[in-house]
Amino acid sequence: MMTDVVIVGAGLAGLSAARYLSSRNVTCLVIEARTRVGGRTLSQKAPDECEFTIDLGGQWIGPTQKRVLSLVEEFGLPLIEQTWHSSYPEDLGQAVGLIRLTHEQEQTVIDVYDIWDKMAEELTNLEQVWLNEKAKEWAEMSVASYIDDPTLGFDERLRLELKLQVLTMTACNPERLSLLHWLLTLRSIPGGSSSLDDGNKGAQHFKIAAGSQQLSILLAEKQDIRLGDGLVSVDYSSPSEIVLTLLSGNKLTCRRLLLAFSPTLLSRVSFMPPLSSDWHCHMTMGQCIKTVFIYSTPFWRGIETNQTEQQGPCSNIFDLAQPTALIGLILGDQASLWCDREENELVEAIIKQYNTLYRTDHQPIHTFIKYWQKEEWSGGCYAGVYPPGSISRWENKRKTFVDGRIWLASTETASEWVGYMEGAIEAGESTAKYILNMLQ
Repeated sequence: MMTDVVIVGAGLAGLSAARYLSSRNVTCLVIEARTRVGGRTLSQKAPDECEFTIDLGGQWIGPTQKRVLSLVEEFGLPLIEQTWHSSYPEDLGQAVGLIRLTHEQEQTVIDVYDIWDKMAEELTNLEQVWLNEKAKEWAEMSVASYIDDPTLGFDERLRLELKLQVLTMTACNPERLSLLHWLLTLRSIPGGSSSLDDGNKGAQHFKIAAGSQQLSILLAEKQDIRLGDGLVSVDYSSPSEIVLTLLSGNKLTCRRLLLAFSPTLLSRVSFMPPLSSDWHCHMTMGQCIKTVFIYSTPFWRGIETNQTEQQGPCSNIFDLAQPTALIGLILGDQASLWCDREENELVEAIIKQYNTLYRTDHQPIHTFIKYWQKEEWSGGCYAGVYPPGSISRWENKRKTFVDGRIWLASTETASEWVGYMEGAIEAGESTAKYILNMLQ
C-alpha cells in the first residue's frame, strides 16, 4: 500500500510534521529505530520515594518559545520554573581556586555578545548565506580563534569565560566550532543572545513537571507509528514512488519522505541512486553526558558559584527542586573523555567536584547518567554543529533534499531556536507545509 508520506524519526520534529500532515488528510507513517518516541528527549521516573520525573535529555523551555509552550498548554502539562540562587560567599572562589570575573570583565562579556549579535544580524538571508561577503571568512574561523585574536586584548580569564559559555550552549569546544555556525545559531534566536541567558526569562526558564518526553508521547497518540525498525536504504529511482528498506527487511513505499533526524546520521542510510557529494554532511554532533544526582538535602542553596568553571567533569550545574538534585552537564571534549572511562570513576569525580565547589561532604542517594554519544540513533547532543571550514552548502539543508520528494527536518534545520526543542517543532511544522504544497 502506498503511503503519502513516511516520516523517519519519532522525535519532536517528526511527530510535529506528522500531526500537521495527518490533520490535513495526508496519510502518514512514522518509523522509529528506537523502541520509544521522543528522540533527544528522555524522561524517567525517579525512585519511588522521590515521586518525581527527571529528564535525561532536552529539558528547558524559554518564555518566547511559542510552539512548545502552545503544546504544553494544549496537553495541560504543568510547568515548573527553574530555580536560581543569588548569594555568594566571598571566600568560596578562593577556597576552590577560582577567580571571579571583575565588573569590567563581566561588562566585556556582555559587549562581546552584543558584537556577535550584530555580526549575526548581517546574515539577513539564511537561504543564501554566502551572499554575505564575510560568510566565507567566518566559516573558516573557529569561535576560539575569534576569542583568542590578540587584537581584541582579552586576558586569559576572560577568554576562558567566553569559551566555557560557548561550550555550555553548544556542547562543543569552541576550537571545534565554526564561527559562522555559531553566528547562524544566534541569528535563529528571537531576541538574540540575551534570550539564551540563564535565570528568569532565559532559555532555561521552564521545565515540564511530567518530563519533556511527554510532549512526544502525547503527540504520538493519534499517529501511525512503527517502533524498533530503523531505515536502511532509500530507492528513489522511480519518479512515481520511493521504496524504503528497514532493518527488519520490510519494505515501504511512499510518495514523499521526511527524514526527521539529525543530518549527522545521513551517512547511515544508503541512497539509490547515490546522492551527489553536495549532500554529504560535514556536521559533527555535540557531545554531552547528562547527570542527575539526587540528594537528601539541598546543601547548595544559598551558595552561588561560578558554575561554568571547569573544576571537574561538569561544565554546567543546575539546581533541581523536584526531586532535590543537581543536574550536571559534561560537555565537549570532557564528555568524549569520560565516555571511555568507568562509570564509578565519573560518579566519584562529580561528587568530588560538588563537594569542593560547595564545601560539603554530602553523598548522593541516587545517581542517573545518560551518555548521549553512546545513543546509537543520536550520536550525541545537544545538536549537530559545523566545524571550521566545513559549511560548504548551508542552504541545501534548509531546502528540499531530492527533487521535491525527500526532505530533512530536525532542530539543526530550524529557522528559529536551532538546537532547542522549539527548533525541532518549528522545523517539523514548516517542512510539513512544504510537503503538503508538493502533494497538492
